[in-house]
Amino acid sequence: MRKFIVVGGFLVLTSFCLGGPAYSAPKAASRGAALTMSVTQEASEEARIADIVESYAPLARYLSAAAGTEIKIGYSRDMTAELRHTRTGSVAILVGPAHIIGSALRYGYEPLATFSGSEKMAFVVPAASAIKSLEDARGKRLGLPSPDSLAVYLALGEFNSKGLQLKTYFQQINNYSSHDVGLSALEIGAVDVAVAEYRVAQKWLSKNKGRVIHETKSVPSSGIALNAELDKAVKRKIRRALLSPNPKRLPVAQLASIGIVDIKPASEEDYRYVSTLGYFTPTVLPGIKIVAAEEVQDLMRKGVPLYDVRVEPEYKEEHIKGAISLPYSEKSKKEVGYDPAQDTFKLAETVMEKNAPLIFQCNGGECWKSYKASLWAYNLGYRNVYWFRGGFPEWKAKNLPME
Repeated sequence: MRKFIVVGGFLVLTSFCLGGPAYSAPKAASRGAALTMSVTQEASEEARIADIVESYAPLARYLSAAAGTEIKIGYSRDMTAELRHTRTGSVAILVGPAHIIGSALRYGYEPLATFSGSEKMAFVVPAASAIKSLEDARGKRLGLPSPDSLAVYLALGEFNSKGLQLKTYFQQINNYSSHDVGLSALEIGAVDVAVAEYRVAQKWLSKNKGRVIHETKSVPSSGIALNAELDKAVKRKIRRALLSPNPKRLPVAQLASIGIVDIKPASEEDYRYVSTLGYFTPTVLPGIKIVAAEEVQDLMRKGVPLYDVRVEPEYKEEHIKGAISLPYSEKSKKEVGYDPAQDTFKLAETVMEKNAPLIFQCNGGECWKSYKASLWAYNLGYRNVYWFRGGFPEWKAKNLPME
């Protein structure tokens, strides 16, 4: 009998796994410890987490047998958390949509395979709508899936390429738990345009009157990546099992049920476009000096404090040596023009002297917390603010002291 355990929103399947924490250090696999395979899916349609994990169990068992080591499945619906895991390198195997894999490649993962070709998103309107194109949609209400979903990444990419911002282009933006819920909102008139995976949109259109007014660029469908620090022999076995499988052992029917029907080798080039999308912070910040790792190290030697504004669990797991934890509680959107009133940051209670030099850092160019912390400080009247935009990933990549 299988047991399903939910740990902080992260579900771990334990029927064929060793016990222990949700995430295992990848290097431990070479010494016989279990590997963790983190699975996330684009929330195209509503589904029970237990059912999703059950569906991925054949893949985990197949790879476990091939690698000669146990594999634990972890599943999360929280795309933001999954993007954070790609930065920390805390899992051995990642299975997820294109933007998750694309992010992982920047932080020490290697692409292994793509599943089931490519996918794209569709902008959908009801048949009775006067909206014929994206140009007609200006000032209307837009329905999107969760903020860190692939759909939102691709929608932003379309608008960024035109030099436009979603939040100023549309009168209102509503985020929904899944693509089909967003389409249901379109059906009842809660939004004027909805963005959904093309396959889901076509399924909806087969039952409802409407049309697609725009399609995004195509990107790889879900894929798999391996932590570069995995034991070479283990990586080789997993790679061979997926790319040169034994047809008698590969659970074809079970994998087809989760959309894995066309396994092809993946390369970094496959993810080049999608890895440039998302909520990347600006490269300039008026009134604030942007510094690199070496400059931060020099400032710290002179006694300037470095504030790590990531969430506390990230700080406790590993941080820059000497950095001080001062979490920035982020509820606002990851974009220029965000609403700081939605956020919480206890800077004024921590640093009283407005002329004191301060450095802020988080998880690199795609993490907005340090950007917002720097602006928060500047807007409160602090005038000696440094923003370490490259943050933790840059520091770690340069092999500077950690603790």
